[in-house]
Amino acid sequence: MRPRLPALVLTLGLSALGGCATFGSKAPPAPLTEEQKLATEVARLSSEAAALLKSQDELIWRYWTEGARADVTSTYVGRAGLFRLDNLRNIDRLRQRTTDPRELRALTALQSHFAGEYLSQQLAEVNEAIANLEASLSFPMDGREVRWRDLERLLANERSAVKRKALYAAATPALERLNQLLRRREERTEELVRELGYPSYEAFGGELRQADLGRLGLLAEEVLQATEAPYKEVMERLSQRELGLPFATLTRADLPRLFRLRDVDGLFPKGELLLRAHGTLAGMGIDLGEMKNVRLDTRDDVKRKNPRPLTLGVTVPGDVRLSVRPVDGAMEQARLLHEFGHALHYAFTKEPRFELAKLGNPTVSEAYSALFEDLMEDPVWLEEHAGLSGTARTEYLAAASAHKLFLIRRAAGRLLYQLAVHRQEGADARELYKAILTRMDAMPVTEDDVARYLVDQEDFFQSADSFRAWFLAGQLQGQLKARFGPSWWHSPEAGQFLKGLWAHGNALSAREVAEAMGETAITPDVLLLRLGTTLGVPIKLDARDTPETAPAASAPAPAPKAAAVKTSKPSKASKPETRQARSAKRTAAKAPRKHEGSRPEHGRKPRK
Repeated sequence: MRPRLPALVLTLGLSALGGCATFGSKAPPAPLTEEQKLATEVARLSSEAAALLKSQDELIWRYWTEGARADVTSTYVGRAGLFRLDNLRNIDRLRQRTTDPRELRALTALQSHFAGEYLSQQLAEVNEAIANLEASLSFPMDGREVRWRDLERLLANERSAVKRKALYAAATPALERLNQLLRRREERTEELVRELGYPSYEAFGGELRQADLGRLGLLAEEVLQATEAPYKEVMERLSQRELGLPFATLTRADLPRLFRLRDVDGLFPKGELLLRAHGTLAGMGIDLGEMKNVRLDTRDDVKRKNPRPLTLGVTVPGDVRLSVRPVDGAMEQARLLHEFGHALHYAFTKEPRFELAKLGNPTVSEAYSALFEDLMEDPVWLEEHAGLSGTARTEYLAAASAHKLFLIRRAAGRLLYQLAVHRQEGADARELYKAILTRMDAMPVTEDDVARYLVDQEDFFQSADSFRAWFLAGQLQGQLKARFGPSWWHSPEAGQFLKGLWAHGNALSAREVAEAMGETAITPDVLLLRLGTTLGVPIKLDARDTPETAPAASAPAPAPKAAAVKTSKPSKASKPETRQARSAKRTAAKAPRKHEGSRPEHGRKPRK
């Protein structure tokens, strides 16, 4: 039997005989097109970014659950070039060539993340200075030094209105040191946004938020107008009941005390918080404790474990983690339900793409969290799970709803303030702040208030996310009640309905989620109707042409064709960090985290 020659030898031999016989040979592969090369390179960048985020989440998890040192800076070692401008440009070039809406959204989310990391690198020095100053900032009061970060807690616990006012005023002089750094950072951020190819700060923020900020500004204006009279009436009642003072005499130093919920804390002992949360899900046929892709850390005996609940989508959906160290109180129950909402969204996501599962605008995930947190304002759920009924429930709901109305107006006002600051070049930011502060709080403005005009600023219209998330959550709650009854959490069908929405991850915009459940747009009507009914003050929006429709949601507008890229400052996911967030990240290895209320998570960095 003749031995067989290898195919390659046979081919070469036949070729030597004249090249007439070429059976068994393959034509050389066609060279890659420029677009294919770009796609390969961008896929590599995405993979590296995913690995980096995962390693950072692992550090944060150990820090949060065990108090271990979290040197996030070390995770960038060997990856210094990942977030270079040329990599941003490559993502942008591929994005410009893309016509598929789904691919376009994925590339936009990736680009946002890379732009955020780039900005963080460029602003690292000033961010570090701000973080260090905030962590050490203090002011003298009654012969002792008071930490700036403790101010709100101290105001909430102080019974005397005179002492609250003195404490608030005493903190003001210390702010000027912080304001100098914040002004420097603001100026540099404006420069960097234009270097990235955006025509304006607003254009950059608009893409990051997946929203038409102009239309959203109109809605914010309408909300302020429609709620002004009801808000004043509600605040007068609350002020008289909680503080024994007319609303007209209050200052902003009184607000933390006014909204301090204390009468019902005894109904929410720490031993029952998890039982309530799990019991609520059980009625929908959901058991997070039995899901293999969810890790629950409920240890209560780890001394350095952070008591604040935290959800991390380390790898969405394969590795979702929830840290809980129960603490007594209604606020803690609300926080736990909020984190359960995030965990459910991540755990039931079926989106395979990293960019659409983990990155992207956080409004949708915040809406799911707000849905579960809002159970703390549902009279049926409160009676069923906490035994709260009668006058006690009425008063609690009145206070909680008044606070929600205040927060909605505050978000609307902040959005309008940010738009005004960045549209009116050369305008006095202090005067703009004073004007909007007077409107949104309906309170006199003091010099101590105005001194906080920079501290109160946000990165890239951050209030737009919570503003829309609250409204979307209200619409979702309305749909659940209409479809499955007032106690929708008892319905397995409601669980299936929600799972169908969660399955999309972040592949759907907030507007598209509203459409998927039968709404035409994101509108505040359902939430404001609920608040008005609870508070006994009708709230009605007159205009019908200003819902936040986010026309660019399903297919984000092409990036500006400029030197770099387009997106915003969303380190670690896709939402830009607050100053508190940056501080928390950069001081993770330095003892206590900047704010006890911080929650470092993708798209939602530690925040107050």
